[in-house]
Amino acid sequence: MPQGRTGADVILQNGKILTVDRNDIILQAIAVIGDKIAATGSDNDIRSLSRPHTVSIDLQGRTVIPGIIDIHAHMDREGLKRIYPSLEGARSIADIQDIIRESANSAQPGEWITTMPVGDPPNYADVPTNLTDGRYPNRRDLDRAAPQNPVYIRGIWTPWNVPPSVGMANSRALELAGIDRDTKTPDSSVTIDRDENGDPTGILIDEGRFPSLEFTLMNVAPRFSHAQRVEALKHSMKLYNAVGTTGSYEGHGVAPEVLDVYKELWDRDELTVRARLVLSPTFKSIAEANQEMERWSHSASGGGFGDDMLKTSGYYFNYRGSRYISQARSSGLPYTGWAGFSQAYNAPGRFRRLVRLAAQYNLRVNTIVRDQLDEVLRIFEEVHQDIPIDARRWTLGHTRDTTPGELDRIRKLGLIIETIPLTELWLRGRALLDSPEIAAHTVAHRDYLAKNIPFGFGTDNKPFNPFETLWSAVTRQERHTSQVLGPGQCLSRLEALRAFTLGGAYFSFDERLRGSLEAGKLADLAVLSEDLLEIPDDRIPELRSVLTMVGGKIVHRDEGI
Repeated sequence: MPQGRTGADVILQNGKILTVDRNDIILQAIAVIGDKIAATGSDNDIRSLSRPHTVSIDLQGRTVIPGIIDIHAHMDREGLKRIYPSLEGARSIADIQDIIRESANSAQPGEWITTMPVGDPPNYADVPTNLTDGRYPNRRDLDRAAPQNPVYIRGIWTPWNVPPSVGMANSRALELAGIDRDTKTPDSSVTIDRDENGDPTGILIDEGRFPSLEFTLMNVAPRFSHAQRVEALKHSMKLYNAVGTTGSYEGHGVAPEVLDVYKELWDRDELTVRARLVLSPTFKSIAEANQEMERWSHSASGGGFGDDMLKTSGYYFNYRGSRYISQARSSGLPYTGWAGFSQAYNAPGRFRRLVRLAAQYNLRVNTIVRDQLDEVLRIFEEVHQDIPIDARRWTLGHTRDTTPGELDRIRKLGLIIETIPLTELWLRGRALLDSPEIAAHTVAHRDYLAKNIPFGFGTDNKPFNPFETLWSAVTRQERHTSQVLGPGQCLSRLEALRAFTLGGAYFSFDERLRGSLEAGKLADLAVLSEDLLEIPDDRIPELRSVLTMVGGKIVHRDEGI
């Protein structure tokens, strides 16, 4: 017990404490002093630490887990979704018109009306077939709903689903954007839909992985302000806390405009999720990269710089990508739109030079690898021959398909793996239905365990509820058929929980500080609405937190507990 303290500040008792310690011990009670766990044990053991000032919480048999650490959170994005009116639940163009008409009635003439995409969050799947009309609304449809206002229905941010991203604009919006029958598209991946007379229909189609419309054709549409981003992040943290998330690792990187938001809330002591941020740069040259890395090396090297609530560490480098998308999105910097990160194009040679520089300055490298794993590993191996990286915890994000040989190489390099099973298996698993041999090595969690390769889970903010992701890692079901994809890779519930807690802590060198419920660690925990170990499989996604604690402070609490 800390010097000068004579008893616990908070005791949680009469519960089922999933410690996620080395032996996965399940206990009854936990005592908190200050921001740390003082002791765990039986009710009788912990009751002896109670004093008159102690706050005692009767768990009534509820399950307690370490706080979830989402290692691909995009946490700021969830609050941004609440800024624009949602079209969720709209099942016809008439429904969409009603929502837009309601917004127009409270707007001034000429004021922009911007909405979220057609479809239902978080994935906006099956559009436009989800509409009884079987098509997207066009400019004339939108004109009838808001004749005096420019209207723009944003396209789907395609990481939520798969391309294309389809945006819609009415006549006033097209006019303000300068889009007419003579307008050329900025790239072959972008289409301006036209009617039989060659005039724009108001439907704009973007096939790019990271849509460019708001930076090109529709760059006149409203953009997120700094103040909106601040309020959005505050709202996001409340939502993430309510599902038991106490930490995030932004492995896809954050742009300076997002880092500024985190820093402002950190200054105000308003962060309720421990954030570990990776920088996403757009270096104009290797010389500039060298200067920037040298400048950041003192604060972003190794495990990073900051405190327990906010820390920066390393870089995200995109491998390959699209030159057009990179140039289009870079044109708006420092504004990054939905992304919140910079999207650079790095050809193999440039990627190799950036990675080598990062190794020289002891800066962690984070990258996303889907179809070019062998290429990335070869580059990492070349660097490793000159500058060992095997203790630096470089990360591979969105990891999908791996061979046993590739996993051996990953282990030798000391790399760690981030997966998003809900996206790869449930949402996009249809392509694997007839390929069981490929599915058997897709998001291969049991192979990682067998090879002793550290891994963790990210939600990618689609949705942010970690229990949907945990469910996917346990069941591996595809959404159309419920077929199990690669049944030999299914995790137990405790294994999946470990990946989302202690596994997440490992990404930021925090495994001795958090990720399990043990004496001396930070008191980050969540009390669940139902028992994770007993609830039927199909109800795991319904789990939520009824009480969430970060550093001994209650940041979320339902009535009745």
